[in-house]
Amino acid sequence: MPDSNGSTSRPDAARGVFLGDLAHDLSTPLTAIHGATELLLAGTYGPIEGEQRALMLEVLASARELRAVVQDVADLGALETGRLAFASAQVDVAALVRELRSTFADTAARRSVTFALDAQLDGPVASDERRLRQIFSALFGYAVKASRRGSQVTASVTRRDGRLRAEVRSTGITTGEPDTLFADRRDPTPGVPKPYRGPGLGLPLAGRVVAAWGGHTGAEVRDGVLVLSVELPVG
Repeated sequence: MPDSNGSTSRPDAARGVFLGDLAHDLSTPLTAIHGATELLLAGTYGPIEGEQRALMLEVLASARELRAVVQDVADLGALETGRLAFASAQVDVAALVRELRSTFADTAARRSVTFALDAQLDGPVASDERRLRQIFSALFGYAVKASRRGSQVTASVTRRDGRLRAEVRSTGITTGEPDTLFADRRDPTPGVPKPYRGPGLGLPLAGRVVAAWGGHTGAEVRDGVLVLSVELPVG
């Protein structure tokens, strides 16, 4: 974290360098696994069918998830060293969040969670697509995976006065400390099945990225419904 003068402390900088090196070392073999799996599925070395194909698709999906985790570790290292970078290009945010909603649809269906999306946006905005994807993925992923079976998750994305606001509501997450979800990795969800407890790395990292971007995060319980929100500057 920055010290009182705004610079990064030596322990944080050293930790950031270590995390960056770790992410680099992990990404090399992971890229090979990902590439080899794609070649096998494409039939480069012969036909892959039936159960073998299903298993290879699971391997590919897991490799992609792990790549995202490794990138999160790299971003955490960049935050620790004060070197997190942001790009700016025209982004169709409505299309992006619809794509992400589809990505989490299968997980929601397996958990009997209803996942609805309302994106009230008119045209593209100037922003960083990768950072938006990272932040929205953290919001959607936590809400879907931490919600109890049979719950409802609703997400909305709006743009107003040069700010992009995303809000995610879940009827199935019990927490007495919503303000900790973006702040740290304590387990705020007693009673939720173990694989889905706590925000993990996703929400705390997203919160730090949002803060570095000049945005704001929020988490509160309204009438028994957990509400997560993010507000970001856009062009």
